[in-house]
Amino acid sequence: MKNLFIVLLAAFVFAVINPTKSEAVRYDGAEVFKDQTGKMTFTKDIKIYKKNEDGTFDSLVVKRNNYFKTYEIEKYDGKTFYQMGPYRVQATNLVVFKEIPMKIRASFYPNVTYININRNSGEYGKLFTEWRDTSITDMNGDQMLSYCRDTGNGLKCEKHYPGSDMKVADTKFRKTGVRYEVTEDSEAKTYPLVGSKTEKAMPKGSMVYSVSDSINAYLCVKEDSEANDEQCTWLPVGILKPIY
Repeated sequence: MKNLFIVLLAAFVFAVINPTKSEAVRYDGAEVFKDQTGKMTFTKDIKIYKKNEDGTFDSLVVKRNNYFKTYEIEKYDGKTFYQMGPYRVQATNLVVFKEIPMKIRASFYPNVTYININRNSGEYGKLFTEWRDTSITDMNGDQMLSYCRDTGNGLKCEKHYPGSDMKVADTKFRKTGVRYEVTEDSEAKTYPLVGSKTEKAMPKGSMVYSVSDSINAYLCVKEDSEANDEQCTWLPVGILKPIY
């Protein structure tokens, strides 16, 4: 019975770190899933940790040379962190991370927006799209992104970004000027990212107006329909009820 419990526990941990998805493409001999940023292995057996809501930590020993899918990436204070399910791992010389090419990451979305998630870059939260007058092209083996603008005489590529600096997100086209009711207490964010700075508390029952399309399941809104569009903040789409 004890051995059976250990097998079931191992299967549960594997499922949490490697969640089942309905869509996948093949790359480098393995399946790649939506929102996957790469895969990671370790040069020796190590212990990784996750923080519980009560402030305690759970640990898990992962074996060297076993590959795990990674999803979110965080970069701040000169450090890089990878998210393996509920477990968060800091990049060290014990970690071998292999990035999924941006073309593959973007292929899961019909309308792609890239969001800079590198807090060290000075451009955290900056948005790049492929379907407006600016575009992003792949270069250097699909691992770097080149930010380009139309000069009238072709594209001029001015800046280049590592793919790991970018979160790939979907954009859904929405009408501007639509009035919405906030259906639950929430936080209005500076950028369409969960970890972004909170600009203000937005209580249930607040009325807001849409400014642009939704990005990463967030909508940029303003409280005054006459306010400058640049003054908008981002709220989760799921808590907004359109008022007609």
